[in-house]
Amino acid sequence: MKFIGHDSDIINYLVNDLTLLNSTLKQFKKHEVDGEPAISLMFELAYTEADVMLVFRNVFKNGFDGNPAAEPYNVDSCKFYHIGSKIYLSLDPDESEDGHDGISEDDNDFVLASHVEGYIFEEGMGE
Repeated sequence: MKFIGHDSDIINYLVNDLTLLNSTLKQFKKHEVDGEPAISLMFELAYTEADVMLVFRNVFKNGFDGNPAAEPYNVDSCKFYHIGSKIYLSLDPDESEDGHDGISEDDNDFVLASHVEGYIFEEGMGE
């Protein structure tokens, strides 16, 4: 496991170097970090032998119903933004013209948090 960034760094990393598009959400976990609500999402990336885990800390809103990773969940589209002092990820975003940029009330499967940390698990990396 290797730390690959936090907040804007991880967003830029997953836009430029790797992508969540066409990945599979393979783990979803609600928990606490330092006494604050957190959500961890593990993605199996499509174009590399790597998995990426995102840990959202100090979660304000959780727009996931149940455990989305209970069944295969393919990421066909997503929003991943730094909005003001918050981090926003939607795995089922509103793609209409009105909802394309920013948070939309029609976005689904989302998390809004103060911070996000990213970790990469590469095959043969030795943990």
